[in-house]
Amino acid sequence: MIYIITQSKLHTKLYLRLCIFLLQILRRVYGPTQERGRRRPRRKSEPYSLYKEPNIVEDIKIRRLGWAGHIKRMEEERVPKKVLNRNFYATRPVGRPRTRWADVVQRDVLQLLGIRGWKRRGENRDEWRRLIREAKVRKGL
Repeated sequence: MIYIITQSKLHTKLYLRLCIFLLQILRRVYGPTQERGRRRPRRKSEPYSLYKEPNIVEDIKIRRLGWAGHIKRMEEERVPKKVLNRNFYATRPVGRPRTRWADVVQRDVLQLLGIRGWKRRGENRDEWRRLIREAKVRKGL
């Protein structure tokens, strides 16, 4: 499941669904809590503090960055590289432009790594791997 999500854009609705799903699973695993002799469901932050694992969405974003660096290092004739670099519209459709996968990667790079110009850095495997590891350490992955 995580592999498929790293290949697509993580929309806000999907992000919320993943967070709700994880919270439901954690509430079921840890069960209700006792307070003054009464059982009550755990509040939103309680299961996460017991779980002590990173957020699944952060893991997906970091995996997406690893995949983006891999695509950037591919040969020019490979299909994923062509898709990343090509503009498929002769004329722009009317309305707000759709969010592209590259735009999502750019946003994740800025949010997680705090850098600009990810395409240049993604070409150097060792530097990209170091940046990904640093982001994992910061996020607790």
